[in-house]
Amino acid sequence: MFDRGITNPKFVDALKKWPRWQAIISDKDLFVGIRKECINIYYQGCSLFKISYKEPQLILETHYKYLVHPNVKKPLVSWEGERPAVKDRVDEILIQEFELDLLKKSSRWYAEDEKVGVHSILKSNGNIVDVEVALSPKSDDETEAEDQDPKVRRVADRIDFAAIQKKGGNACIVFFEAKRFHNGELRSQIFKPAVIEQVKRYEAFIEKYRLNLEESYRKVCKNLFELTPDRIHELVKDVTGGRKQLTVDSDVRLVIFDFSADEDNGRDWRDHKKVLCDYFQDRLLMKGKPHKFTRGISN
Repeated sequence: MFDRGITNPKFVDALKKWPRWQAIISDKDLFVGIRKECINIYYQGCSLFKISYKEPQLILETHYKYLVHPNVKKPLVSWEGERPAVKDRVDEILIQEFELDLLKKSSRWYAEDEKVGVHSILKSNGNIVDVEVALSPKSDDETEAEDQDPKVRRVADRIDFAAIQKKGGNACIVFFEAKRFHNGELRSQIFKPAVIEQVKRYEAFIEKYRLNLEESYRKVCKNLFELTPDRIHELVKDVTGGRKQLTVDSDVRLVIFDFSADEDNGRDWRDHKKVLCDYFQDRLLMKGKPHKFTRGISN
């Protein structure tokens, strides 16, 4: 089952009235991920915090690791005896207020290179409507727990991002799996790269839950229209206003980045690339650097 979107109008109203909300949606480094009755705010692949609603107020949650002050002058904690004297330095070590810049700076320690590259792609494509999409029967709570465990994240069935594109006169949600060139899942000694089996699982899930996906992303478009009016794509407006139907494409695109021309033309890579080209054909998208990577994504 797949479910996305906020249906509680009181939650939407509370966000609009929250003074911090405008700062969040004005920050081009942050991505608003609509989940089931909650929102995750992402920065460089890290879920900085989660926003939910319990009448009459908003509830914010973040992992404690992001609360360690990035500018602490003396990071070492000393003690005599058996217990560290951390209590005496709580004000210095922990961020006491909701400060976006400090949260972002603290999270950089946990941002993987591949996710940093994906973040650059997100900033270049205004039609991306979702990130870290759990294409599995797991709940949002389970996948959010995985966000904080790098070992689990590497095997979780979550695709990197989804974009809205024009297709056949209507709007279509298209999914993208992104890999750095040196990711071992793009290669195999027997020329059966793991990424192909990974994408096949995604495509099977999309086919099975197509109606749930379409309904969910209609709700997501409505939420984005209401909550982020200054940064939404025209197609999102068209879907929300009923001017275009919304469909879902089950053919996943593979995005590869972070390589040189010599590496792309190298003999060691040639056979692996052929296997990927044979499977993905024009759905294989490659660019040396993730910066301004828009071909095949922005439509």
